[in-house]
Amino acid sequence: MSGSRVLPRVVVALAVIVIAALVLADRPLTPAPFPSHARPPEDVGEALDRVAALGAAEGPEISPECRTLLLWHGERTPRVVLLLHGLTNCPEQFRLLGERLYARGANVLIPRLPEHGRADRMTTALARIRAGELCAFTDRAVDIARGLGDSVVVVGLSVGGTMAAWAAQERADVRRAVVIAPLIGYAGARGWLTPALTRLGLTMPNTFVWWDSKARENLAGPRHVYPRFASRAAVETLLLGAAVQSRAAEDPPAARSIVMVTVGGDHGADNAATARLVRAWSGHGGDVLTWEFPARLHLNHDIIDPEQVGGNPALVYPVLDRLILP
Repeated sequence: MSGSRVLPRVVVALAVIVIAALVLADRPLTPAPFPSHARPPEDVGEALDRVAALGAAEGPEISPECRTLLLWHGERTPRVVLLLHGLTNCPEQFRLLGERLYARGANVLIPRLPEHGRADRMTTALARIRAGELCAFTDRAVDIARGLGDSVVVVGLSVGGTMAAWAAQERADVRRAVVIAPLIGYAGARGWLTPALTRLGLTMPNTFVWWDSKARENLAGPRHVYPRFASRAAVETLLLGAAVQSRAAEDPPAARSIVMVTVGGDHGADNAATARLVRAWSGHGGDVLTWEFPARLHLNHDIIDPEQVGGNPALVYPVLDRLILP
């Protein structure tokens, strides 16, 4: 087919997408709420059995370094930290930070998020993720944490940060939620574009997007990270973020204290959307502390993984130590 015939079709297709986005922009994104269904264990033995069940569900398709990790002192501790990793990463992302928190006396649980951690880094499993599943998994992990310590601290990055924000909104048994660079909004579609993108993405087929379109499967940085992400997984995370925002507009957060950590110049998370969530929580009288790593540091959206390009654990970890376990 000649280029003269293809071009008009491309223009028409782009026009349809733009018009659809404009129409969707006029409709507020108010998803149905995702309420918590807490089911805490009766004792520490049951909590450990649930951790074992998470591990038992991880077959040979899961990389050894990406399996659910429990750093356990052999008994319940005054504080337990739940660490929720980011999109396309796995528990290895948080292992070094978890070891630091463990050395300070806390039990630490780092579960593998649904559809993550496969040895086949080109897996298509991420396309199956849904917002409701992320909430159910967070509920399950917080429940386990309750059995491992007296005071539960939930920490999450990126998609894990959105999950931690949901826990902060919904779970009164969370003593502290440290929400790091959550995908409440997408930096590449700020303002009204994020709700429009989310609505559009929910109606379109999944697409896999390379983190680096030039390097593709040879992505620099951690080798346990998938080199591409599923558009549906990202959209479902934004849907969850919208649900948290909607609930926060009406009700105070359930967690007793919240720390919102942002990265200046973040190319993934929309810091303005994050700030709106903080204002909503604060407007209800929530105990919310904010901390931003300045843009001049040129940090990656992923400030946790020590192998990440643009990472700086020597600078970041001491700050997070104080914010997570003050």
